Amino acid sequence: MILISAAITCGLQLFSQALGPVGVILNLVLAFPVAYVGMRTGPLMALVALSIVVVVMIGSSGLTYGVLYLVEFGAASVVLPLLLRRGVSWLKTIVVCLLLTGSIVTVVAVGYTVRIETTVSTVVATYIADEVSGARQIYEQAGLTPEQLDELLAVLDTTALFFQQTYIGLAIVAFAIVMAATLILLGVAARGRYVIPGTLFHDIRLPDWLIWLLISAGFGLLINVVQVERIALNMLTVMLPLYFLQGIAIMTFFFRKKSFSTLSRVFGYVLVLVVNPLPLLVTAIGVFDMWFDFRKPREKTT
Repeated sequence: MILISAAITCGLQLFSQALGPVGVILNLVLAFPVAYVGMRTGPLMALVALSIVVVVMIGSSGLTYGVLYLVEFGAASVVLPLLLRRGVSWLKTIVVCLLLTGSIVTVVAVGYTVRIETTVSTVVATYIADEVSGARQIYEQAGLTPEQLDELLAVLDTTALFFQQTYIGLAIVAFAIVMAATLILLGVAARGRYVIPGTLFHDIRLPDWLIWLLISAGFGLLINVVQVERIALNMLTVMLPLYFLQGIAIMTFFFRKKSFSTLSRVFGYVLVLVVNPLPLLVTAIGVFDMWFDFRKPREKTT
C-alpha cells in the first residue's frame, strides 16, 4: 500500500507538470493517496510513504519541487488522517492543518526571501508579471479583433492586480480546497474501513461572531488606506468562500429534506457553480442564515 500510494502520487505530480496550467486540477488529489495510507494503517506508514514521494521528486525534478510538495501537501497527507483517526472532527482537523500549513509556508517563504535579499510581495509580483506576459503573447497571437483583445487584456490586468493584493487569502483558500478534496476522497474511499468524525455537511453552521469580521472587512474596503484595503480584501477572499460553503450546506439540507435524486442534486450544484448570479445568491443565503435560520423547523400556522 505504501509503495502503490507513493507511485500514484509521483505519477500524478509528474503528469500535472507535463500538463502545465491545466495540471493544477490534479494538485487537488495529490495528498489523497498518502492520506489514505494514513487512515488505513496509521501516521507512521503515511510518513514513510510521504518520505518516499519527497525523495523521488527531489531526484527527478529537483530539490525545489520536493520541498514545495512537502510544504504544500505534508499536513494534508499525514496530519489530517492522524487527527481524524484520533476522533477530531473533520472541520477542526481542516482548521488545524490550515494553521500548520500556513505557519510552515510563512517560515519557508520568509527564509527564502531573506536569503535572496528581497520580499515575498516582490517575488509574488514578479511571478504574476511573468505569467501575465506569457498570457499577453498568447492573446496577441490568437487572431482576435482589436476590441476583443483590449477587453481580454483589461480583464487580465485587473486579475493580475487582484492576485497581487490577495495572494495571502488566495493561498489560504487554495490550501483549504486541497484539504477539503482530500477529505471528500477519504470519505468516498472509506467503505466501512474507517469513520470520518464530525458533523454532517448539511448541518454546517459557522460561528455567529464570524459575521462581524465579514462586516468589518466590508467597511474596511471603504477606508482609503492601502494597507487597510489590502487586509480587508484578503479577509473577504477567505470569508466569502466560507459563507458560500454554508449556503451549499443549506442547499444540501433541502435537497435531503425534499428527497431530490442524485442526478438532480448534481445538476443543482453545477448550476450554482457556473451560472451567475447564483454563486452570489448562495453566498448571501449563507450570510443571512445567522438571522433567518433557514434550516429551523417551521411550525404550521393552519
